[in-house]
Amino acid sequence: MFPRANTRLLRLALVACSLLLTLTATAYTPDAAAPRSEIPTEYQWQWEHIFPTLDAWEAELAAFEQDIPTLESYKGQLGDSPETLKAAQDQVYAMLNRFYRLMIYAQLRFDINQGDSEARTRQGRVGQLGPKFSQATSWMQPELLTIPRETIEAWMADDADLAQWKYSFEEMWRTQSHTLDASGERLMATTGRMRGTPSDAHEALLGVDIEFPEIIGVDGLPQPLTLNNFGTLRAAPTYAVRRQAAENFFGTLRSYETTFSVLLDGVVKGHLATKEARGYDSCLQASLDGDNISPQTYENLINTVRENLPETLHKYVALRREILGLEGPLDFANLYNPLLEDVEQPMTYAQAIEVITSGLEPLGTEYVEQARIGMDPASGWTDVYPNEDKRSGAYSNGGLAADIHPFVLQNYDDTMDAMFTTAHEYGHAMHSWYSSNEQPRQYRGYTTFLAEIASTCNEALVTNHLLEKYKKDTAMKLLLLNQRLESIRLTIFRQTLFADFELQFHMHAEAGNPLTADWLNAKYKELIELYYGPEFAMGENDECEWMFIPHFYYNFYVFSYATGLTSGIALAERIDDKGDKAAQQYVDGMLKAGSSAPPLDILRNAGVDLETPAPIQAAMDLFAETVEEFEKTWVKANKQ
Repeated sequence: MFPRANTRLLRLALVACSLLLTLTATAYTPDAAAPRSEIPTEYQWQWEHIFPTLDAWEAELAAFEQDIPTLESYKGQLGDSPETLKAAQDQVYAMLNRFYRLMIYAQLRFDINQGDSEARTRQGRVGQLGPKFSQATSWMQPELLTIPRETIEAWMADDADLAQWKYSFEEMWRTQSHTLDASGERLMATTGRMRGTPSDAHEALLGVDIEFPEIIGVDGLPQPLTLNNFGTLRAAPTYAVRRQAAENFFGTLRSYETTFSVLLDGVVKGHLATKEARGYDSCLQASLDGDNISPQTYENLINTVRENLPETLHKYVALRREILGLEGPLDFANLYNPLLEDVEQPMTYAQAIEVITSGLEPLGTEYVEQARIGMDPASGWTDVYPNEDKRSGAYSNGGLAADIHPFVLQNYDDTMDAMFTTAHEYGHAMHSWYSSNEQPRQYRGYTTFLAEIASTCNEALVTNHLLEKYKKDTAMKLLLLNQRLESIRLTIFRQTLFADFELQFHMHAEAGNPLTADWLNAKYKELIELYYGPEFAMGENDECEWMFIPHFYYNFYVFSYATGLTSGIALAERIDDKGDKAAQQYVDGMLKAGSSAPPLDILRNAGVDLETPAPIQAAMDLFAETVEEFEKTWVKANKQ
């Protein structure tokens, strides 16, 4: 990572170098079925930024495992003095920093080739150290809670270094009633070794073991159907290709439905165990309490979206039917393709960088310069293109270790959608970059509730920029309005549907019921019909869609996508309306804040209050207005 001590001159030199490297990068046409060896190296991660060699990683793994028992060296002594308490905290976070480096390196090497058994083994080996680390530190919070609160507060009043832990201690006291004694916390940490198994099995089943049948491509030739290219094929320009992709993908999932239901049932059983052990009223409460978010916030999202469905998503479905000229109802094979033919323009990765940096200019010079450095393939931050057995989708690994930058996984396919994905992931990356540089190590990360706000704010800013740029270009305006509609549909409506489904299957399990394939399929179908409305028809196996969604293994994470875009839209509108002052409030109030305060307070400091329904309703209104604007623009264009 580029340290804060770097001068502005060095930053500008790096940007100039980045521009040159981007312009001279090797031309490459993405191919999801290509072997890794065909991807030019400049478009690949540089994991030597973490460890110079695999042998160095192996040596550190062995040393770290040997040092884990030292984490208990201060056991029974935390209340002796403020110096002892600080030393213990420093030791834990130094070890945690080492663990993050080991974990990130192993993940990167596995995710670019999930068929590599050695990489999977390395990821498993470091993964086994997480529960060991948790066991070795499980005594700390119970012991801290035995120290009188007034004693710790007096120590913090006299010691500026210890005072930096004030919010951490306040959170510890807030959740005290759900903290077990030392033996109980050790037992909970021990079970952590098993809780990741369903997610790992789900990933292996989908990414490696399941083989999908070939389909006939646009050119009339056989084409492989894979987890990685399904997103591209479901949006193909030819309906027959889209329909084949959907039918073969979901039909294949159907043949594994019992396995998928057992894996999801296993995840929920783990959540139930946590709920019972820690004395929460529900799995939802147990999941959100760590971020100091009330279940009402989650339920408010679902209720507000449901109330607005007739005037929003149902009208959008009717709009798609109208634009596509369908006589019958809309189906899945007509849900992801562009509304307009011959408008989608290819966009190379180099072009995407230019569009994104222009769109993000309202966030200021520092933000844009650093984002450009990260996006440049020569920086080693980004693994750009898809390849055979590469993990699907995209993510940003925030680089919680103090001395490494974020790493961004992409499967860039030279489309405008891929450009927006890049903008999204670099919202995450820049959030991590700012928080890592501005916060002490205990607050360097940020909560799941805040995680999707910076990413979606980036998307909204880029969309607003392009709409202004092309406001007199009817074809591009329609394309961009379509993009906004799809962004809100996929990130607010679809993710709220997922959150609704996740809440429903947890409640079903909390009532003592097993999660069977029949029940899960029926519930998912019921929600699809509710959300998409009477003009949408499901295919024979469409209810199997839930089976390939990895976020159901993340413990009530998906709702943060919806609240994130809601907040991101609101922030982008403030920044565009109010200029530099609002942008600086966002950067200082949220991006630099990490996890140093309650997340709802951090968001308020940035300019949005999500404890009111107003931001969600504003997003619903924007969607309804965009549906109307798209239709009017389309009708006008077709009368000319």
